[in-house]
Amino acid sequence: MKWPILLMPVLLTLACDSRKKEEELHKREIAINEKEQQLLLKEKTLQLKEEELLKRENRVDSTTARDSTHIIDPGLTGTWFVNMTCTETTCAGSAVGDTKSETWQMAYESSTLIVRAMSNNQLIRVYTGNYTGNTIELTEEETNAAASTKMVVRLTFVDKTHLEGQRVITRPDCRILYSLQLEKERVQN
Repeated sequence: MKWPILLMPVLLTLACDSRKKEEELHKREIAINEKEQQLLLKEKTLQLKEEELLKRENRVDSTTARDSTHIIDPGLTGTWFVNMTCTETTCAGSAVGDTKSETWQMAYESSTLIVRAMSNNQLIRVYTGNYTGNTIELTEEETNAAASTKMVVRLTFVDKTHLEGQRVITRPDCRILYSLQLEKERVQN
Protein backbone atom coordinates (compact mmCIF):
# COMPACT_ATOMS: atom_id res chain seq x y z
CA MET A 1 0.00 0.00 0.00
CA LYS A 2 2.93 2.26 0.22
CA TRP A 3 3.10 2.56 -3.52
CA PRO A 4 -0.21 4.33 -3.99
CA ILE A 5 0.69 6.80 -1.26
CA LEU A 6 4.07 7.43 -2.85
CA LEU A 7 2.54 7.76 -6.32
CA MET A 8 -0.06 10.24 -5.14
CA PRO A 9 2.31 13.27 -5.02
CA VAL A 10 3.75 12.33 -8.42
CA LEU A 11 0.26 12.06 -9.91
CA LEU A 12 -0.77 15.34 -8.29
CA THR A 13 2.34 17.02 -9.68
CA LEU A 14 1.64 15.61 -13.12
CA ALA A 15 -1.99 16.71 -12.90
CA CYS A 16 -0.93 20.21 -11.80
CA ASP A 17 1.64 20.40 -14.60
CA SER A 18 -0.98 19.24 -17.03
CA ARG A 19 -3.43 21.88 -15.77
CA LYS A 20 -0.73 24.60 -15.98
CA LYS A 21 0.15 23.54 -19.52
CA GLU A 22 -3.52 23.53 -20.42
CA GLU A 23 -3.91 27.06 -19.01
CA GLU A 24 -0.79 28.19 -20.87
CA LEU A 25 -2.11 26.67 -24.08
CA HIS A 26 -5.44 28.37 -23.52
CA LYS A 27 -3.70 31.73 -22.94
CA ARG A 28 -1.60 31.24 -26.07
CA GLU A 29 -4.70 30.35 -28.03
CA ILE A 30 -6.40 33.54 -26.81
CA ALA A 31 -3.29 35.60 -27.69
CA ILE A 32 -3.13 34.02 -31.15
CA ASN A 33 -6.84 34.73 -31.70
CA GLU A 34 -6.32 38.37 -30.64
CA LYS A 35 -3.36 38.73 -33.01
CA GLU A 36 -5.41 37.16 -35.78
CA GLN A 37 -8.20 39.68 -35.14
CA GLN A 38 -5.67 42.53 -35.19
CA LEU A 39 -4.23 41.26 -38.47
CA LEU A 40 -7.72 41.01 -39.94
CA LEU A 41 -8.41 44.61 -38.87
CA LYS A 42 -5.11 45.79 -40.38
CA GLU A 43 -5.89 43.91 -43.58
CA LYS A 44 -9.33 45.55 -43.77
CA THR A 45 -7.77 48.98 -43.10
CA LEU A 46 -5.21 48.39 -45.86
CA GLN A 47 -7.96 47.33 -48.26
CA LEU A 48 -9.90 50.52 -47.50
CA LYS A 49 -6.77 52.62 -48.00
CA GLU A 50 -6.04 50.85 -51.27
CA GLU A 51 -9.60 51.52 -52.48
CA GLU A 52 -9.26 55.20 -51.51
CA LEU A 53 -5.93 55.44 -53.36
CA LEU A 54 -7.50 53.87 -56.45
CA LYS A 55 -10.36 56.38 -56.29
CA ARG A 56 -7.87 59.25 -55.99
CA GLU A 57 -5.82 57.85 -58.85
CA ASN A 58 -8.95 57.64 -61.01
CA ARG A 59 -9.82 61.25 -60.13
CA VAL A 60 -6.30 62.37 -61.05
CA ASP A 61 -6.45 60.35 -64.28
CA SER A 62 -9.79 61.90 -65.21
CA THR A 63 -8.43 65.38 -64.45
CA THR A 64 -5.34 64.68 -66.55
CA ALA A 65 -7.53 63.39 -69.35
CA ARG A 66 -9.55 66.61 -69.17
CA ASP A 67 -6.34 68.69 -69.16
CA SER A 68 -5.04 66.86 -72.21
CA THR A 69 -8.13 67.95 -74.19
CA HIS A 70 -6.86 71.51 -74.45
CA ILE A 71 -7.29 72.64 -77.99
CA ILE A 72 -4.47 73.97 -80.10
CA ASP A 73 -5.90 76.68 -82.33
CA PRO A 74 -3.38 77.87 -84.93
CA GLY A 75 -5.53 81.00 -85.32
CA LEU A 76 -4.33 82.16 -81.90
CA THR A 77 -0.65 82.23 -82.81
CA GLY A 78 0.82 85.49 -83.95
CA THR A 79 0.76 89.11 -82.87
CA TRP A 80 -2.20 90.66 -81.08
CA PHE A 81 -2.69 94.34 -80.24
CA VAL A 82 -4.15 94.68 -76.76
CA ASN A 83 -6.08 97.63 -75.30
CA MET A 84 -6.79 97.52 -71.57
CA THR A 85 -9.13 99.75 -69.61
CA CYS A 86 -9.29 99.72 -65.82
CA THR A 87 -12.90 99.09 -64.75
CA GLU A 88 -12.40 98.46 -61.01
CA THR A 89 -9.61 99.15 -58.56
CA THR A 90 -8.88 99.30 -54.86
CA CYS A 91 -5.12 99.82 -55.36
CA ALA A 92 -3.36 103.13 -54.86
CA GLY A 93 -1.82 104.50 -58.06
CA SER A 94 -4.53 102.97 -60.21
CA ALA A 95 -7.77 104.62 -61.31
CA VAL A 96 -10.91 103.55 -63.11
CA GLY A 97 -10.56 104.64 -66.73
CA ASP A 98 -6.77 104.17 -66.90
CA THR A 99 -5.75 102.66 -70.24
CA LYS A 100 -2.76 100.62 -71.36
CA SER A 101 -1.69 99.25 -74.72
CA GLU A 102 0.51 96.22 -75.25
CA THR A 103 1.46 93.85 -78.05
CA TRP A 104 1.15 90.16 -77.28
CA GLN A 105 3.04 87.43 -79.14
CA MET A 106 1.06 84.18 -78.83
CA ALA A 107 2.63 80.79 -79.54
CA TYR A 108 2.32 77.17 -78.42
CA GLU A 109 4.86 75.02 -76.64
CA SER A 110 3.35 71.52 -76.72
CA SER A 111 -0.29 72.17 -75.77
CA THR A 112 0.56 75.16 -73.54
CA LEU A 113 -0.24 78.63 -74.84
CA ILE A 114 2.66 81.06 -74.21
CA VAL A 115 1.99 84.80 -74.41
CA ARG A 116 4.83 87.32 -74.37
CA ALA A 117 3.52 90.77 -73.45
CA MET A 118 5.52 93.63 -74.99
CA SER A 119 5.39 97.37 -74.43
CA ASN A 120 7.64 99.71 -76.46
CA ASN A 121 9.44 96.62 -77.86
CA GLN A 122 10.36 95.53 -74.30
CA LEU A 123 9.23 92.18 -72.83
CA ILE A 124 7.26 93.08 -69.69
CA ARG A 125 5.71 89.74 -68.72
CA VAL A 126 5.04 86.19 -69.87
CA TYR A 127 1.69 84.47 -69.49
CA THR A 128 1.09 80.73 -69.80
CA GLY A 129 -2.20 78.95 -70.12
CA ASN A 130 -4.48 77.08 -72.46
CA TYR A 131 -7.41 77.30 -74.81
CA THR A 132 -10.32 74.98 -74.05
CA GLY A 133 -12.50 75.75 -77.05
CA ASN A 134 -14.61 78.29 -75.15
CA THR A 135 -12.09 80.37 -73.30
CA ILE A 136 -8.44 81.18 -73.04
CA GLU A 137 -7.13 81.27 -69.48
CA LEU A 138 -3.67 82.65 -68.78
CA THR A 139 -1.63 83.29 -65.65
CA GLU A 140 1.53 85.30 -65.32
CA GLU A 141 4.78 83.40 -64.95
CA GLU A 142 6.50 84.35 -61.71
CA THR A 143 9.70 85.78 -63.17
CA ASN A 144 9.96 89.42 -62.11
CA ALA A 145 6.59 89.70 -60.40
CA ALA A 146 6.30 89.74 -56.63
CA ALA A 147 5.30 86.30 -55.38
CA SER A 148 2.28 87.77 -53.63
CA THR A 149 0.84 89.30 -56.83
CA LYS A 150 -1.33 87.08 -59.01
CA MET A 151 -2.38 87.99 -62.55
CA VAL A 152 -5.11 86.04 -64.38
CA VAL A 153 -6.39 86.73 -67.91
CA ARG A 154 -9.59 85.23 -69.34
CA LEU A 155 -10.47 85.76 -72.99
CA THR A 156 -13.14 84.66 -75.44
CA PHE A 157 -13.36 84.99 -79.23
CA VAL A 158 -15.57 87.70 -80.68
CA ASP A 159 -14.58 86.61 -84.19
CA LYS A 160 -11.43 85.16 -85.82
CA THR A 161 -9.43 88.36 -85.37
CA HIS A 162 -10.91 89.77 -82.16
CA LEU A 163 -10.82 88.62 -78.54
CA GLU A 164 -12.24 90.22 -75.44
CA GLY A 165 -12.09 89.51 -71.75
CA GLN A 166 -10.53 90.70 -68.55
CA ARG A 167 -7.32 90.74 -66.58
CA VAL A 168 -7.46 90.54 -62.80
CA ILE A 169 -4.47 91.61 -60.73
CA THR A 170 -4.74 90.47 -57.13
CA ARG A 171 -2.35 91.76 -54.48
CA PRO A 172 -2.48 91.07 -50.74
CA ASP A 173 -4.16 94.40 -50.01
CA CYS A 174 -5.99 95.31 -53.23
CA ARG A 175 -7.34 94.24 -56.62
CA ILE A 176 -7.41 95.74 -60.15
CA LEU A 177 -9.75 94.64 -62.95
CA TYR A 178 -9.07 95.52 -66.59
CA SER A 179 -11.38 95.06 -69.54
CA LEU A 180 -9.42 93.75 -72.55
CA GLN A 181 -9.95 94.08 -76.30
CA LEU A 182 -7.51 92.27 -78.58
CA GLU A 183 -7.15 92.56 -82.35
CA LYS A 184 -4.95 90.23 -84.36
CA GLU A 185 -2.31 91.77 -86.58
CA ARG A 186 -3.27 91.46 -90.24
CA VAL A 187 -0.60 89.80 -92.33
CA GLN A 188 0.18 91.72 -95.55
CA ASN A 189 0.54 89.59 -98.69
